[in-house]
This record gives sequence, structure tokens and C-alpha cells, in this order.
Amino acid sequence: MGDADEPLAGMTVNERLYARGLFDRFDAARASQDREALASILIEIEISDVEGTIDRLLDRPPSTN
Repeated sequence: MGDADEPLAGMTVNERLYARGLFDRFDAARASQDREALASILIEIEISDVEGTIDRLLDRPPSTN
């Protein structure tokens, strides 16, 4: 499991998930297309474009909000 104090800057999404020990939660959220759970995880790993990333992960066009 990863170290919650490890800096995430410069890491890929997969590296960030590993560093925080979130692979299983992420995979489950993605498989169930749970946008709320994905958003929570992406915020936790310091992804700046949460909604855009979720849209790409779920193969949906970007939101127009």
C-alpha cells in the first residue's frame, strides 16, 4: 500500500493510485461507472480536471455544464 504523504506531482494516474493504495477502489468505481466514487478518488490523488477525466474514463463526451 502507498504512502499518503508521498508527493504526487509528476506522477501518472496509475502511479498516483498506487502511491495512495487506491487501485481496487478505483477499479470498482470505474466498473460500476460510479461518478461520485471516481470523483472522490481523483480528488484524493490530486487530479485537476476531475469531470473531464471521468468523462474520458467512461468514454463519454465532456459535460457542457
